[in-house]
Amino acid sequence: MVNTFEKILILGGYSGITQAVLNLLAKDGLKFYLVGRQIDKLNIVRDHILTLANCKVDVESFDLTRIEEHRDLLERVLKTMNGLDLLFVCYGVLPNQLELEQEPEKAFENYQVNAISAINFVSHAANYFEKRQSGTIAVVSSVAGDRGRKTNYFYGSAKSCLDTYLEGLRHRLYGKNVRVVTIKPGTVDTPMTAHLERKVLVASAEQVGKDIVRAIQKGTDVVYTPWYWKYIMWAVKCIPRKLFYRTNF
Repeated sequence: MVNTFEKILILGGYSGITQAVLNLLAKDGLKFYLVGRQIDKLNIVRDHILTLANCKVDVESFDLTRIEEHRDLLERVLKTMNGLDLLFVCYGVLPNQLELEQEPEKAFENYQVNAISAINFVSHAANYFEKRQSGTIAVVSSVAGDRGRKTNYFYGSAKSCLDTYLEGLRHRLYGKNVRVVTIKPGTVDTPMTAHLERKVLVASAEQVGKDIVRAIQKGTDVVYTPWYWKYIMWAVKCIPRKLFYRTNF
């Protein structure tokens, strides 16, 4: 069964992945509410959506680390759109692993942005959807959360925390007509990863966006994107510890 949505809230309204998803979701009559820190970027995305479809797009500049204000933000969204069908969470930071190893006190932002803030807002939205007995929550995590690796374990541990939370939430909402979709991309060619050395397994935002929309519409529990990351990470998780510790990735 393909799910349809009319009222969509997006946290991370101008990320590269979000823009690819919006290009596929935008249809006449839909309502979008985009949230992000920089209002100028949100306005650019809004104007672009309006060239694609005759829909309603509201934007709000908001720092999602202000978790004490999440409840109020959700209430504004619900009032503006008269309800909510889909929450799509797609924001984060990619910390410098070596810097955090030397100055671990700087790791707070990584966990606050990549795990705590997302978990807090999703929890408020989950209560709304559970009470209504319908809705979809889709959250972009990362393959980095599947196993701790020396090259990115600060980032990976935040995503692992998020993954475990989403799995528990999915368990809680099972049978209540609320879907929880965990999206696990590999490296995606977006501004967040622009500083990284390019390697062969870098996917385009457009490719990942197609996988995300398909997963959201079907209500898939967990999706790896592109598809081959499911098998790569399965192999990585199967490597015995003593052998794994000798690797350099």
